[in-house]
Amino acid sequence: MSSDCPTTPRKGRKSAMLFPVLMVISMITWGGSWVSAKILAQQLTPEMLSFWRFLLSFLSFIPFMFMLPRPVIITLKGSVYSVLGAVFMSLYMYFFFLGLEHWFAGHAGVLITSMIPLMTLIISLLFFRERINTRKLVGLALGMTGASILLKIWTLDLQLFLSGNNILFIVCPVIWALLTICSQRAAGSVSSYVFSFITFGLSTLFYLPWAASQGIWTVFEKDAIFWINLIFLSVISGTLATTVYFVSAERLGSYMTSSYVFLVPTSAMLLSWFFLGEVPEPSTLIGGGITIAAVYLINRGK
Repeated sequence: MSSDCPTTPRKGRKSAMLFPVLMVISMITWGGSWVSAKILAQQLTPEMLSFWRFLLSFLSFIPFMFMLPRPVIITLKGSVYSVLGAVFMSLYMYFFFLGLEHWFAGHAGVLITSMIPLMTLIISLLFFRERINTRKLVGLALGMTGASILLKIWTLDLQLFLSGNNILFIVCPVIWALLTICSQRAAGSVSSYVFSFITFGLSTLFYLPWAASQGIWTVFEKDAIFWINLIFLSVISGTLATTVYFVSAERLGSYMTSSYVFLVPTSAMLLSWFFLGEVPEPSTLIGGGITIAAVYLINRGK
């Protein structure tokens, strides 16, 4: 027997563990993106911020395209889902910045991210007839419970909450769920990397007219703190973490991938506390622990 045979299972286990670790890191990064976005939202319009966010993401993705092992082939199906993905991504980012002008970053992160798995599941069940077992339903219920505790939902005035710009945080999860499903459905027709590249590029063009009319070069008058947050939001959270998310949707499916988003609220609340002074309640630890358990339950065995 060759000496390298016993190492094969260990290599397989390491490979299997790498991807969940990358997803967890990406979700923590997304939590930090709420802090950066809150800082940026106070300085420029949603259209201007969206344009520069997508442009930097698109430019940072160009080196990855040259590293692809084979020529890029895009089918009609892949093109359709990529265009749809760009539409949903553009809409999401606009509402993302617009809403952050009027609400705390930590609470916004809790509300939007906790609703994404639920909306993804509902859309998948209604339109794509995807199946889900009892364990995943229990995990979803746990995740929603943990997010409700984080948000202290019992203290919210529902009528006030659903008025004005707060309704944007109901619309955003639906849009992101549709984007997640598009990235999954594009699998086989276009790679996740190409899907991200096209989505970022088309979204940049979508916002170009608005950015040009509002003074596209005013960003160069901003200080170093602005640029640090913009680069983090565009490259670290946008290019790297979002692409990991799209790859996950291709491999695990839209619902399994969206369940990882339950990890974002806790990191968003804690990072908003550290950087923005939005002090979390003791319920953060309880709710955060429940959401982490939910992610483990839903993805157990993957």
